Amino acid sequence: MFFTSYASSTGDRGPVQRFHIDVQNEIYSLLGRTPSAEGRLKRPEPAADPDIAVLNCRALLVLYSAEYVDDLQCAKEWSVFTERMDRRMRRTGERPDSLVGVVWRTDALVLPRPVTAIRHIVDEEYQGPGVLGLQQDRNSRNRYHGIVRRVAALLVRAAESPPPVMSEAEGRGVIPRFGQSRAAARSRPTVTEPESTRAAAAEPASGRAGRHALLLLVAGTRDRMRHLREQVDCYGQSAEEWRPFRPYSEETVTTTVGWAARACGIDRLGVVAPGRDGSLPDDLDESATVLVVIDPWLTGDPAFPALWERIVRSPARFAAVIVVLTRTDEESTANATRLRESVSRTPARVLGAAHHEAGSRDALAHIVAAVLADAATRPEAETGGARVRTEDLSIESPAERRVRRQRERVGWLRHGANPWPSILSRTPGESLGPG
Repeated sequence: MFFTSYASSTGDRGPVQRFHIDVQNEIYSLLGRTPSAEGRLKRPEPAADPDIAVLNCRALLVLYSAEYVDDLQCAKEWSVFTERMDRRMRRTGERPDSLVGVVWRTDALVLPRPVTAIRHIVDEEYQGPGVLGLQQDRNSRNRYHGIVRRVAALLVRAAESPPPVMSEAEGRGVIPRFGQSRAAARSRPTVTEPESTRAAAAEPASGRAGRHALLLLVAGTRDRMRHLREQVDCYGQSAEEWRPFRPYSEETVTTTVGWAARACGIDRLGVVAPGRDGSLPDDLDESATVLVVIDPWLTGDPAFPALWERIVRSPARFAAVIVVLTRTDEESTANATRLRESVSRTPARVLGAAHHEAGSRDALAHIVAAVLADAATRPEAETGGARVRTEDLSIESPAERRVRRQRERVGWLRHGANPWPSILSRTPGESLGPG
């Protein structure tokens, strides 16, 4: 639901955790203890890029301090989220109140102009002790808990109209609106690169298999899907906002795939979605390694077969076709047989790529990781650089599928793909998924 951003370099992890938990418990008292009401706290480890949660959280809680406004990662998180708010304003003409801030430490704090330009800070007493001081002062407990209640109420209200989701590639392109990096960028002299240098930098690096991938997201918007199914709460204003694993996870397909790709060492993951008329982006050329993720409900759209014909004719190299048929969606579960048959009757089956079915967020992440690891190690000589297509795919039994996927993942682990413990700590039956 919300993400708490703070300067992890100050050593305040304990007090920050307490404040985050206090706000979280107050939200639970308002909404109930459900996964959709759960907030996330920034990791303490420093990183060059903002936390991926900033790209899709419904509201942002910021803890301001002098260290925060000078920290590159903090400035990037703030700037990415406010860019999402700006996009909402450009689309609708209304700026969402999705940003909630508090003054955490007042020592040497001077808020930058971009921060003060947005009225979003609770209890603006810059000369006072800040929320940290109130938390540590026994005589200020009532005031501290009053701020907790106000912050929680504002976050609940903000989550009702979230800003649009942003892809990782878009997030990396956002320039920080304050901080030391912005000042350095303004003072850095402009260097004109030769034409050949700029052209070489724009091309994907050769000889680095698996470092660049493209996600072709075949999903609809909320307005489009209303004509195809009854439950449309998991859709948004764009295909990138598709959250099929609700209410157990607020992650979008885009962020889940990006997370798994980054764990496998992918430097850049582009995200594209076909147009409403079935048009394909120019990115689908012969240099692209493409993961196709499809919402099977979209097969009911009259334009779907023609769209797949265009995909089949494109020169891109398709690594996999992943159908998201979530087990947490009762409507999808009830129509699972029909949806699978709808996909099998489309030209999707003639693509020269493995087909998978993801029933959960963990299953989707594992499938993406296995596919990318396999794509990075498969020699081009095996296929002579040409795409192999077949209209008659063999059908595996559930037992055969489980054995194969366990063997694939064991091989992936031996390649040292740096898996993440939160998924691999589960039992095989929970993490493998149905497909």
